[in-house]
Amino acid sequence: MRVIRKFIAFVLLPFAVLCLAAPNVVAQPRFRFDATPGRLSKDVVPLQVGLTLDLDPARDGFDGRAEIELRLGKPADVIELHAHELVASSAWLADGGKRRVLEVKPDPEAQIWRLVPADGRPLAAGRHRLTLVYAGQVQRQGSGLFRASAMIDGKPVPSLATQLEPIHARRVFPAFDEPVFRARYLLTVRAPAGLEVLANMPREHRSEAGGIATHRFAATPAMPSYLFAVAVGRYEVLEGRAAGVPLRIVTAPGKREQGRFALAATRQLLPYYTQYFGTPYALPRLDQLAVPSTRFGAMEDWGLISYAENGLLVDPATTSPAQQRRVFSLIAHEVAHQWFGNLVTAASWNEIWLNEAFATWMANKATDHFNPGWQTLLNNRGWVDETMALDATDATRAIRSGPVRETAVFDVFDGITYTKGGAVLTMVEQWLGEERFRLGLAAYMRERRMSNATAGDLWFHIGRAAGRDVAAMAASWTDQPGFPLVTVASRCEGGKTRVTLAQRRFRSAAAPAPAAEPQWQIPVRLARGAQAATVLLDQAQASTILAGCSDEPVRANAGGRGYYRVAYAPEAHAALRERFAALPPADRVALLADTLALAHAGALPLGEGLRWLALLPQVRDGGRVPLFKQAIEAFQQLDQAFAGTLQQAPLRDTARALLAAELMRLGWEPLPADDPETLAMRARLVRQLAAFDDAATLAEALARLGRDEAGTQPLHPSLREAVRIAAGVAADRARFDRMLAALAVAPGEQERRTLASALASGRDAGRARELLDRMLAGDLPSNIASMMPPMVAELSPHGELAYRHLLDHWPQWQQIAGQTGQRWLLPGTAENANDPARAQALIADQARLVGPDGARLAQRAAARIGQLADLKARAAGLGP
Repeated sequence: MRVIRKFIAFVLLPFAVLCLAAPNVVAQPRFRFDATPGRLSKDVVPLQVGLTLDLDPARDGFDGRAEIELRLGKPADVIELHAHELVASSAWLADGGKRRVLEVKPDPEAQIWRLVPADGRPLAAGRHRLTLVYAGQVQRQGSGLFRASAMIDGKPVPSLATQLEPIHARRVFPAFDEPVFRARYLLTVRAPAGLEVLANMPREHRSEAGGIATHRFAATPAMPSYLFAVAVGRYEVLEGRAAGVPLRIVTAPGKREQGRFALAATRQLLPYYTQYFGTPYALPRLDQLAVPSTRFGAMEDWGLISYAENGLLVDPATTSPAQQRRVFSLIAHEVAHQWFGNLVTAASWNEIWLNEAFATWMANKATDHFNPGWQTLLNNRGWVDETMALDATDATRAIRSGPVRETAVFDVFDGITYTKGGAVLTMVEQWLGEERFRLGLAAYMRERRMSNATAGDLWFHIGRAAGRDVAAMAASWTDQPGFPLVTVASRCEGGKTRVTLAQRRFRSAAAPAPAAEPQWQIPVRLARGAQAATVLLDQAQASTILAGCSDEPVRANAGGRGYYRVAYAPEAHAALRERFAALPPADRVALLADTLALAHAGALPLGEGLRWLALLPQVRDGGRVPLFKQAIEAFQQLDQAFAGTLQQAPLRDTARALLAAELMRLGWEPLPADDPETLAMRARLVRQLAAFDDAATLAEALARLGRDEAGTQPLHPSLREAVRIAAGVAADRARFDRMLAALAVAPGEQERRTLASALASGRDAGRARELLDRMLAGDLPSNIASMMPPMVAELSPHGELAYRHLLDHWPQWQQIAGQTGQRWLLPGTAENANDPARAQALIADQARLVGPDGARLAQRAAARIGQLADLKARAAGLGP
């Protein structure tokens, strides 16, 4: 498909472009139920699922009964549906008013039950009612139906919650567990009378007999199985209302008031999204549940969003501004899913970016809208650069992943889906204009509501609203891996400026050269002074003429919203360095990111990146903080690469000099006039200087923590987490023991995370081993315990010790992390190593211990190790 190139003029002079023909792009088909990939037959379709669950947090198991109304498109000898770790006791089909017994034939490897008529006769086409009686297991890890304990009055009190995405509904009930199958759910729960029960929809009826309460809930809209949710426990509720929708923040007892920040955020977000999409929230109520332990992250279950406590709750006395930002952004992401993912659902896991990339993009937009002082787009640059580093290797993939093996679906819940997907959407929106983009999304929502969608549906509606062939441009970004490097050169010709643009794939120094260069359709945003324009570079090379000549170089990726790197001719790069402090904040961030990436990839001398970091003190405006965040992230990566070399010490000296001067400028004591950016940066500097073993910072952190513990000078909330983690770096035996004891009885998730980080940061190898041994005891929440080896590897010098501990105690670690979590253990612990031998061993160890489902994660970590090893090999050029 060819694309008509569209150019926006510079002032007084249009662009003239000489170029090659645009490449052909395969069209992305629109949604068709029967053409959607999946394991189950499209001839057997669930319409309504009635579930009765007997749930008690004190039990290790549960009982269930599923009554499934389904439609057979043609006669069938067998019905297949998903079930995993469930045990059937009986199964039958209501057929013509009679009960036809079904034999349940489990296939554990495929996670399938095959239901075969006991009488040997085929099942007729048409509607049937399938009934299955079964039992299941409560999980220790945060997937399926899992136990989460809250510390109440110093004692653990269990509750139950669910995490069914992507393929864990089948561990709770027999399910058509693919996104394309939407059905209504009618839930009844029997639970101990003293406990509350939550579900997707409001409760319609409650009765009680013999100490057991029966709760019946209203029917859900038709939705995929992974959005089903139920929770049982003791709760407190904070109520509100927004956009005509009742809101509830649900917490463990004693934490209700910590939900006020989340309630206020939701009151902002729900009306904002309703207006943006022109489509109201679809359910009669929105609950948000703080799960007191066990779970990671958050889940957008329709009408009952659940979070790890530190993702929803804010205690003004202890929560830092940085953590408040994370909470707001996470809520914005999950509430956006009520439209992207729930109202309109990705047709299959191949298209999961339609859920996650859009929720990421929308959360950034909303967070920036309500909190412009947070500089969300600039401060998120670190996530983009981290994703681009992976995307520059052969371990990457396309945003639209192609076929995904069911048991490895979590592989596509990664930075390529979330961060790259969101960044590409930001770039497309800038190209088309915000209003045209919004109108296209609104049309997409209206046409696909209560149904499924593909990329073809999305680009059809956005393209129609924009009046452009968006699909071909977008496919060049979503359907092939990697991203381009745009080279920019300019010269004065007859009083005009000729700008030459070229593209090729950006690759890390450790990645082999490709056999053929891919091409993208790149909306390159150019700027010179106050002039700006966008050029769609849809071929290998193009040139354009600008009015006049100027000493000021032309900047590409102006505004920093493009997902590509930019390389300038040497003289232009030098001129931009001279003007660095005067550039717009977003352009500075993009230019610094590109310079560092080019230096790390070997396209510039390694020391060139350090020269640019030395420019940061010249910046005096509000864009200074994001630049120092970039500096910290760059120093972290180089420190990991130089570990064990003669260059590590001088690198740390350089880093400490820059960062300590900035901390001295800000001062340790927060001031009333400090804005959130300043408060967050002070804490970030403290943490990083401590990580680099800065003696003055460690001494001050220990002194301040001592005064806080003595009650003579309480820590400011903005510094509380940073100071405690810094103290963990320098902890002696007594402090280590106190922190380890406190971890076991910590009252909430944020406290556990802070203590875990502090403990993992210690420098003593013996205590690091003791810490890892303690995780194997089995009495700590599985999410905290399973995070410890990667945390030790990242925050201390003992990465090799942590990796060896995993190998020496693999069966125990495997049990703690669970079937899904085990895949991250070895890669997460090894990824900061700088030895190519570790990369090779990781691939082999992961294959041996985890199997094929862990291969992609190991390959990604090995690619990162290769990048660090390459940096280490080039470190000698910097000198000792």
